[in-house]
Amino acid sequence: MHHKKFKFKQKLLLALLLNAPIATYAEEVKKSSIDDYLTLGTADSIYGSDDFYVHDRKQIGHQIKTFIPPLLTPAVTQHAYVLPPGSFRLDFSQRHLSLDGNDFFKDGDPNTDIFSNFKVNRQLSDLDFFYGFDLNKKYLHSFTLRVNLPYRNVETNGSINPNGQSFISLENAGSSSHIGDVGIFLKKKVLDQANSGFGLAVVGAVFLPTGSNEATFGSNGRISARRPQPPNTVAAQGFDAVQRANVENGTWGDGRCFFRNFNIDNRELCNNNPAFSAPSLGVQSFSPGGQNFDNSFVGDFPFNNGVFGRFSADGRLPSILQSGTGSTSFLVGAFLTKQFSANSFLGRSALHGGFSHKFVSESDGIDPGDITTYFTSFVKPIYKDYLSLDLSLIAFDREEDTYSGNIPEPEIHTCIAADIGVVSNCGSVGEEAFVFDVGHRPGFSGGLTGFIAPSIIFSPNPQLRFTLSTLFRVIEPDLGPAPESIFRFSISTIL
Repeated sequence: MHHKKFKFKQKLLLALLLNAPIATYAEEVKKSSIDDYLTLGTADSIYGSDDFYVHDRKQIGHQIKTFIPPLLTPAVTQHAYVLPPGSFRLDFSQRHLSLDGNDFFKDGDPNTDIFSNFKVNRQLSDLDFFYGFDLNKKYLHSFTLRVNLPYRNVETNGSINPNGQSFISLENAGSSSHIGDVGIFLKKKVLDQANSGFGLAVVGAVFLPTGSNEATFGSNGRISARRPQPPNTVAAQGFDAVQRANVENGTWGDGRCFFRNFNIDNRELCNNNPAFSAPSLGVQSFSPGGQNFDNSFVGDFPFNNGVFGRFSADGRLPSILQSGTGSTSFLVGAFLTKQFSANSFLGRSALHGGFSHKFVSESDGIDPGDITTYFTSFVKPIYKDYLSLDLSLIAFDREEDTYSGNIPEPEIHTCIAADIGVVSNCGSVGEEAFVFDVGHRPGFSGGLTGFIAPSIIFSPNPQLRFTLSTLFRVIEPDLGPAPESIFRFSISTIL
């Protein structure tokens, strides 16, 4: 320290002797100190060029001076980079996906018995604001704040066959467009590559229940159900007889008969007359403002105790097709980044990896299930800093969703001794009869879904960046919908 002070005095004295302006010399000393700080004292390589750490520090120094984010940021996944203090970034992205009957799974196989003619189109838009800041205290450096504003659009069209029974056809067509659950993220850099060999960041987030979880079958569209026609009309009466018996015994039900819901002219037959006629023919249609919209009796079938009540008592869509969860959710995660220099065996590139876990709470008897995301990405520039390729592997492990309450589901029943004389078509043990079996509402989605995602990253200047990505499904979930492919594009700019 004494030696440095002595050298400084020598240089100052020399400047005075040479009549050099003191102010000019002070500026040179200041600039030299800033450059030394940005390179953290690293030296030139013995091979005549900057070593990795000098190169890395110069890149970071340039970013700090010009508020430029790292150029090797992945297109789809997360990373350990944080924005320089005081810098703003704005991102806009859209994802487009389509689902048909082959994209709904049960026990890992396409569930076409139910969803053979059912299609879903989704468009998911995200607007993200980023801000880098530093609290200038020990352990409180290198933060990035992110606010995510999502917008979700869902369009459905087609029909389903409840529990795989083809003689019941429930058609639905409509759309739902709403803002999703707003997310607030805080990322903190824990390790820097220049000091630790790799970068490490942790993140925490809260999702506010700004999105809607109340979209129903037929929202902003139409819904219709063909009269369930069992193998013979006597079976319908047999099922209702079983329900009446169970109501009297207090086991389940509320005295309403399933088939009565399609026979408006005979509303009292179920409770007062065990020998009632078969339900009327034709299609019962339900649409906003339609003739049956406020008809609580007809509406009891699709929206309360029938197959449209599978996901809630009011016929709401499953949670995966809603724009929001209806409750406050939380997320934690950790991200790693390893950046390679041009002299490495991989060349100038970056490798990213990490995970996040989203905790989703139950709301109105519906629990969408927690989601854990795993990812890894390799980013490689192919033309200077203008064009890069990104190859990512992404896996979503979703906890099976749950829905409170019971529901009658149609099935072909194998008769037992207790059914003889009670259930129509059950003349002896082992015969088959059409019945509605009441059980707990089953889950709709769950399991591990995996994608491989190649991307192109184009950056015409350091403040502007475009990405194009396609995610291809390589691992199918155990239960629920998973698109075969997802198309995504994004625009990012420094403000």
